[in-house]
Amino acid sequence: MRKRIYLLFVALWMVAPPLFAQYPSVSRSERGLLLQKKYTVAIQPMQLVCNNALRLDFEMRLGNGPGWLQFSPSAYYADKGNNRYYYNGEYYYRDYNNHGFRESFSILKGGGMEVNYKSFINPIRSLYMAYGLSYNYFDISYYGGRERWTDYIEDSLPYHQYDYIYGYIHQYINRISANCYFGYQVPSQWKFLFDMFVGLSYRHSFSDKSKDAFNAYPFSYGYTGFVWMTGVRFGIGIK
Repeated sequence: MRKRIYLLFVALWMVAPPLFAQYPSVSRSERGLLLQKKYTVAIQPMQLVCNNALRLDFEMRLGNGPGWLQFSPSAYYADKGNNRYYYNGEYYYRDYNNHGFRESFSILKGGGMEVNYKSFINPIRSLYMAYGLSYNYFDISYYGGRERWTDYIEDSLPYHQYDYIYGYIHQYINRISANCYFGYQVPSQWKFLFDMFVGLSYRHSFSDKSKDAFNAYPFSYGYTGFVWMTGVRFGIGIK
């Protein structure tokens, strides 16, 4: 995590000087024209740092108006090794002191797609509003215990026994979201786009209730409820 944050700040430091150095030389009319390119492609670096996600935003302008259609595929992957579980001689327990703002896990895999309609409220001033829906799927592997009923026969009589099994467990999470946010998109003279946005998302997650839900925090993968959206994007405009 520290390495990712360090690399992100290095990238921002390298990009920010030319971005703001070019910005004053772009007239208001030129800014409007740059925002009216037919296509844009952008990335959200904070998704990689905070969510273990690689996300690309593809945008297509609808006709000659202020509206755009945004498609955002994403892929999730993380391998955290031993899952921070320890054995004390009787049972396994999880180290809750070192997992950050999310529950610990061993391996994360997943993907998703977000579709938004985006409209510039004032193209000259670069202000826009966007809203849409998204779907995400997560396969999370973790070490833990799971409840179960076992059947056995003793003295020719059938019995049912309730116990726990320990091992690596897969939790499968399906999450749908409704999103709405506002943003400020700044083009530079060389068609580079810098985008800041903030908004609100409602998420609803479906998972196996007999396993860890991964919903303890607002930004957990299995969380259900309202979540603040904020971030930055870097991209280019394509004619």
